[in-house]
Amino acid sequence: MESRTASASLPSGEKTINSSKADRDYLLDSFLAKLGLKNEKLLQLPKDASRRRYFLLSYALIMDAEPLHEDTKAFENVTILLEKAGLTVPKIYAADHKNGFLLIENFGDLTYRKALEGDHGESLMYEEAINALAHLHKVMKKNTNDLSTYDGELFIDRASLFTQWYDVPFSQQAKDDFHGLWREAYKNQPEVPHRLMLRDVMMDNLFWLPKRKGHQRCGFIDYQDAHWGPVTYDLVSLLEDARREISPAFANDMIKFYFTHFPKLSQEDFMASYYLWGAQRSTRILGVFSRLAKRDGKAQYLEHLPRIWTYLERDLEHSSLAALKTWFRKVIP
Repeated sequence: MESRTASASLPSGEKTINSSKADRDYLLDSFLAKLGLKNEKLLQLPKDASRRRYFLLSYALIMDAEPLHEDTKAFENVTILLEKAGLTVPKIYAADHKNGFLLIENFGDLTYRKALEGDHGESLMYEEAINALAHLHKVMKKNTNDLSTYDGELFIDRASLFTQWYDVPFSQQAKDDFHGLWREAYKNQPEVPHRLMLRDVMMDNLFWLPKRKGHQRCGFIDYQDAHWGPVTYDLVSLLEDARREISPAFANDMIKFYFTHFPKLSQEDFMASYYLWGAQRSTRILGVFSRLAKRDGKAQYLEHLPRIWTYLERDLEHSSLAALKTWFRKVIP
């Protein structure tokens, strides 16, 4: 982790800059100066897959999200929605959307990853995460805030990251067949309820807050890319975690636990949707992690590929995905 002390004074006529680290540091210092925090010592947290940077203060976090690549206003908008819905999300203390900075609540360092490595109960923690998702699905039944829908075009576009970046020389025919099969799968998907999709519900984006009560013990971050879509997606994201082994038996138990909240839900349709969106998500992540390795030099993401392949192969066993299963077996060595 890097530490630094903010020291620059407010610039005159500042404007949005999307370039070097020095530019971002300059704007960060200006943001802190506006808040009377220019002498605060900052500790930069390790970076992950995104382009965002996070700095730790004694009581809060600074999110540095360059406007060319990120949208802090979207994060604030979704935060407001989730807060009103009763989920635990970081409070936003200050914002500079023009230059891409937020001062937000610090949940501490007990992520689900760290809690799972300790003596905290796995079933309890996952049940509370599912309780929170189920609560969201119960209270937010209409897209009154005009969230973008995760439609067929986006569905295919995101899956296509696989043929763009995975280390296999795909023929044009293979790509055409790939697009056609995903288009057909999306078209024929079963009907399940649509709600707000957080999009990246996994252990490194969840915090265990044991001093709070009920599902509010599960804190959520990294939801600025939220869409409106099937309720199955976030459950898949949670139970097919790209960075953690989750057994089929445990995943099945947690899915059954979700059904206790919605006893009238068609389990057959739900599971068909679950496997479809699980397969699409794993295909997308195989492309994303390959891109991180090739384009950004983050080879550490390649170590997760075998796990993701395991999830994908499991999802493709569903009868509705037989044609896609055949494509993968034919095209991928």
